[in-house]
Amino acid sequence: MLSLKRTAISFNEEELMELERIIMDKDKDEALRFLEEAIYNKILSSQKMKLKCHLDTLGKDPVKLFKST
Repeated sequence: MLSLKRTAISFNEEELMELERIIMDKDKDEALRFLEEAIYNKILSSQKMKLKCHLDTLGKDPVKLFKST
């Protein structure tokens, strides 16, 4: 599940060329695949790698959260 925060991702040259091809061809199947692989998965992995604040518990018991990790 993604965090609903502003997120930036980058694309390499190959991904940009692929995106351009998808747009020019109006390829819906490839567009969905690109959305899942090049966008969603990048955002998901970047959010997993971020450090979290020990105070960011969203109302849950921080001791239980600490012990469960």
